[in-house]
Amino acid sequence: MEQNFQENMESLSHTAGTSTVDYNQVLSQISINLSNALETYGPSSSQYQAIQKMLEEYMKLINRLPQGTQDLDSDTLSLALSFLEIGN
Repeated sequence: MEQNFQENMESLSHTAGTSTVDYNQVLSQISINLSNALETYGPSSSQYQAIQKMLEEYMKLINRLPQGTQDLDSDTLSLALSFLEIGN
């Protein structure tokens, strides 16, 4: 699972300037997965930690994009970032 995610992240980073990635949709899906893993397995589980790592990597990718190209919804971003606080 993590290897596929890494490959997708690399692909996105190479095509970010020309792609039509809906960053809000991806962040929302990661947040849903994190919420499910948190409720099912807890914050110290390997499942939750793996998805949290994916979120961290995705946020790094977004931060590397030129300003204004992400069109991020503040509520979606806030929810995603709140998951980075859990377990720290």
